[in-house]
Amino acid sequence: MFPAWCFMPEAALIDFAAAWLRRLWQFGAMAVLALLAWHFHARAVTNADAMRAQAAEFKQAQAAATQLAQATLQHEQAIYAAKAMEADNAYQAQLADTRDAAERYIAAHRVQSTPAQGRSGATPASAQGSGSAIPANLPADAVVVSAGDVQACSDATTYALKAHDWAGSINP
Repeated sequence: MFPAWCFMPEAALIDFAAAWLRRLWQFGAMAVLALLAWHFHARAVTNADAMRAQAAEFKQAQAAATQLAQATLQHEQAIYAAKAMEADNAYQAQLADTRDAAERYIAAHRVQSTPAQGRSGATPASAQGSGSAIPANLPADAVVVSAGDVQACSDATTYALKAHDWAGSINP
């Protein structure tokens, strides 16, 4: 009826209890270690899942940012192309006006030669009336520079001014 340990001498009973307590402590420590291992394994799995989800979110955000950047870049390029076309049209219109003005300048300031050995026997003189002779190698359409040089300078000046205006329009 009574268990055997009830009939043990007191010293043996204490030894028996101490042995069971030592083993119980070892079993408890093993149980605690098993619970900690299970806990940290579950936590590692949860963290890995969270990292995978976060990586997927980062990839989606990066794809969205790339699309937004592409759209913004295309929009900016379209704006620059429109401004360039507008500037080119303004340049072409201004170039025609500048060439007309250069032609008027050339016509008004052309060096005029007098007839060679005129009736009075005078030497050729410039249109300015300075009385100096016109060199024989002077171009017929000479201004102070040739007419082509006047046109080239006019064209380059018009181009530079329109390029300056265009640059100002894209960087206000």
